[in-house]
Amino acid sequence: MQLRSRSARRLVAGRYLLMEELGRGATGVVHRARDLRDGRYVAAKVLRGGDVDAVVRFVHESAHRIAHPHVATPLGWAAEDDTVLIVMPLARGGSVRDLLAAHGPLPVPTVARLLGQLLDALVAVHSHDLVHGDVKPANLLLERSPPAPLRLLLADFGAATSSHHAHQGVSGTPAFLPPERLAGAPAHPSQDVYAAGLVARRAMAGPSPLLTLCDSLTRTEPERRPSAAAALRRLRELTGPS
Repeated sequence: MQLRSRSARRLVAGRYLLMEELGRGATGVVHRARDLRDGRYVAAKVLRGGDVDAVVRFVHESAHRIAHPHVATPLGWAAEDDTVLIVMPLARGGSVRDLLAAHGPLPVPTVARLLGQLLDALVAVHSHDLVHGDVKPANLLLERSPPAPLRLLLADFGAATSSHHAHQGVSGTPAFLPPERLAGAPAHPSQDVYAAGLVARRAMAGPSPLLTLCDSLTRTEPERRPSAAAALRRLRELTGPS
């Protein structure tokens, strides 16, 4: 389901008033919405029919377990007729995709800070035996609270899978998936690491020692990529705490 115009509104489950579209991905369309119960604004992801069961199951099983400052934990979900949506915090700074669209490649210190926060989030996700599966600029939300620096939130777990499931279909955004995943290999944490390195490399303006780290994250051979925790340690050696 998607709104026919940016000004169209729709009330779902008598509670969430869907407003303008904020973005869309492999598993659904995200709208700004107002929670009429408490008056706050949230992000509501309206799911595509084929992915409803998987994402709702993830919300039930995992939302309460990943409490981390750089993970956008879903607030809940609602359903009405054939419409199912997941409710998430509304990031006031847009996404990394928005930031790149507005400013182009980013200064190296900014990329290093955001990469550190992303790797920190992935350490938490992987510790729960989950693979995010769709790390890309549009799923990296930003909180702005001047004068504090940007804070990254890893969002949209619609493609998340257990790292223990051997037989899984390929999901996620092809441009940020490593070769082995595109070829049908099972989901593995190293694939999130690959995507993180690719995001950082594409976001960076100018040469930097950070490129060497990005090269290691995006190695073709998955067994040669560092874990998210090892990559975070290496980043901190290069730049200090994020």
